[in-house]
Amino acid sequence: MNYVLINKMISKPGKRQEVIDILTESGKAFDNVPACLLYLVSESVDDPNVIWIQDVWTNKADHEALMKSESMQNFIKKAMPLLAGMPEQYEIKPVAGKSEWIS
Repeated sequence: MNYVLINKMISKPGKRQEVIDILTESGKAFDNVPACLLYLVSESVDDPNVIWIQDVWTNKADHEALMKSESMQNFIKKAMPLLAGMPEQYEIKPVAGKSEWIS
């Protein structure tokens, strides 16, 4: 079973693009990780401060290991002062839909 997360971040006013830039740069670390099937950063269309991040991994252990790496921790430390509170994270279990990775 895949490991799937939906994350909601709320940036401080006027800081959303800076957070997105950090997420985009940090996401490059996933490019050469076969366990990462999807990393998608999205803007809310009705709230200028909300950012959504979806992750699909083949397993939780590989995700956690990368998130604990020094380089990823540096990105997190850079983004946190730009946020209005702690990010929300939801682990979900896809059960239906059209995708090659739903199992």
